[in-house]
Amino acid sequence: MHTLKAALFILVIGIVLCVPTAAFAAQTYTDTVSGHEYYATSTDGKFAGTATGSLPGTWNADVQHTALCISCSTTATITGGSFLLAGALNSIPTLITGKFSGGTVQVTNVGANCTNQTFDVNGILSNVGPWYNGSGDGTFTATLTHYRYRLFGSCITYGASVAGTLTLTF
Repeated sequence: MHTLKAALFILVIGIVLCVPTAAFAAQTYTDTVSGHEYYATSTDGKFAGTATGSLPGTWNADVQHTALCISCSTTATITGGSFLLAGALNSIPTLITGKFSGGTVQVTNVGANCTNQTFDVNGILSNVGPWYNGSGDGTFTATLTHYRYRLFGSCITYGASVAGTLTLTF
C-alpha cells in the first residue's frame, strides 16, 4: 500500500515538473465593451452589454460610488460593486468575475440646456478570474452617455449607453 502511494506521489510530482511554467503564468485579456446603463442613482450605476476581443461575451457591472453631483462636474470615488463576464476561456464556457476596488466616475459634460451628459468611468477591478478562482486584477474604462430631451418643460433622460475597454489579468 505504501509503495502505491509513493508511486502516485512521484507520478504527480513528475507531471507537475513537466508542465511548462507558462501554463501557470497570468495572462492579460483586453476587450472592447459596449452596452447600456439600466439602473442609476446618485451612488450606483448598473450596466450590461457585449464584449469583443480576447474574451468575447456578455457582461454586467454594478459600479457603486460616492455621491455624484451631475450638475456640478464633480468626481465620485468608486467604493465597490461587481463585474461579471459570461464567455469562453480556452473554448470552455466560463463566468469571469471581479470586484470594483477603486477608481473614479467623473462628469465630463453636465449637459447644459438639456443636452446629453457624459461621464468617464475608470474602475479598478480585483479578485478577477473564473468564478471559482478570482485572484487577478483589471480595469474597466468607459464613457457613459446619458441621452436627454426636453419635454413639456422638463429635461428627460430617455436612455444611456456605455462604451470603452476592459483589461483583465489572471
